[in-house]
Amino acid sequence: MKRTSLVVFIMLIAAGTFRCADTAPAPSGAASAQRYSATADYCADEEERAFLKLINDYRAQNGVAPLALSQAMGAAAEHHSADMATNNYFSHTLSGGLIWSQNMTNHGYTYNTYRGENIAAGNELASNTFLQWKNSPTHNANMLDSHFAAIGVGRVYDADSTWKWYWTTNFGGVVDAPAVPCASASTAVPTNTPQPTATKTATPSPTRTLAPP
Repeated sequence: MKRTSLVVFIMLIAAGTFRCADTAPAPSGAASAQRYSATADYCADEEERAFLKLINDYRAQNGVAPLALSQAMGAAAEHHSADMATNNYFSHTLSGGLIWSQNMTNHGYTYNTYRGENIAAGNELASNTFLQWKNSPTHNANMLDSHFAAIGVGRVYDADSTWKWYWTTNFGGVVDAPAVPCASASTAVPTNTPQPTATKTATPSPTRTLAPP
């Protein structure tokens, strides 16, 4: 039997505390849905790989097996982050009403298994985004969930968006084809860009499928 837990309110993390807050607008039917990027085109950049190390070290400290970096889920995560940045919204539902889990399926993660997603915005670095999720009990539960064996990580920058930096992590219970690392250590995001302030840091409650769909 399928059981789904979905929390619909948005939380903002500032200076280690929680408060309800408005974020960038949720996508509407009028928002232009970004074309799916080919799964084969995804590569994990330096900060995305740094996040993998952070979460796996954290899982090891808590007696949980490490996650494998997935090409399909990485492409799905990057697509979700790019869609949020391009269309200037912040939600687990993608533009055009696409559900986060279907986005994973569309990029090739088609397994009937446990799934989850965390999203965050406002920080460039993996270390800061990791702390956002670690300090939120519900996001932290996704990061430490022993049902998950694979992860996709996608971060995107858009100077014209509300939060500038957008992160998505997708989780799944099946290990599939490994993600390809980017050839260059440098990433295709601008350097020397002003960093968002602490109040421009957003993490909505995560969404997760607690039993195989």
